[in-house]
Amino acid sequence: MTETNQEVQNSNQGPPARSRVHLHIFLAHFPVSLFAVSAGFQILHLFTMPTCLEIAGNICLGGAALAIVPTAFSGWWTWKHQYRAYRSTIFLRKITIAYFMLGFSILTLIMQSVLIPDLEQHRWDIYHWVYFAATMVLFGGAVVEGYLGGTLHHR
Repeated sequence: MTETNQEVQNSNQGPPARSRVHLHIFLAHFPVSLFAVSAGFQILHLFTMPTCLEIAGNICLGGAALAIVPTAFSGWWTWKHQYRAYRSTIFLRKITIAYFMLGFSILTLIMQSVLIPDLEQHRWDIYHWVYFAATMVLFGGAVVEGYLGGTLHHR
């Protein structure tokens, strides 16, 4: 290829494309999936009662609580830089739900590990249902976050 053809080909391509890959989009799927799996394990544990399902649900809940931190930070970063901190209801809802889920997941983990360390003893007691409801609330929050993010991304 001659030098003039190379220049024409490069001029047709324009400037180098800015990367369209956003870290937040990748990170957002981890808490959602971990909250869903934790809720699934809690449902299975509620009706079949093996301890391993309870432990697996707790591990997933802990992983989801840890995954929320970089996800919320990357969402804040994207909101500040890509959307220039535009204060619309969708962003305010997502930020509020993210903070709620972070605090609520930590409280749920503390409740499960410190206050009632052995849910197996409380199979049909109120503690088990409160923990089950807490995991369902967190799963619902993850679904709402995903829905709002999807509507924002696919406008």
